Amino acid sequence: MIVVSDEEATLLADHLQQERENFDEQYLEKGSNGMMLINQIPCHFLSDNKCTVYDFRFAGCREFPALHIPDFKNRLFTIFMHYDRCPIIFNVVEKLKLAMGFETDGSE
Repeated sequence: MIVVSDEEATLLADHLQQERENFDEQYLEKGSNGMMLINQIPCHFLSDNKCTVYDFRFAGCREFPALHIPDFKNRLFTIFMHYDRCPIIFNVVEKLKLAMGFETDGSE
């Protein structure tokens, strides 16, 4: 779940040469409290596991996958949800498996 600020949405809409209203309708979901979120997982702007709007990405994307933020274990569902999309997550999980002595049954 990527939260988007009003300023970030305007910046990316301008970069994409879209009216802000059209941008919001196409890419965002708005909660009753005014919070805006990207409305699709994986993100509309992800192609071949790369961000197509990298210089204009949102703050939540800049810190993704947030492995440096405390309580990593509380976000395991999100981490594994992106295992096959995010090279950082893939590499970290694979190294954790080695460090923990994880063995497969050979049916991979």
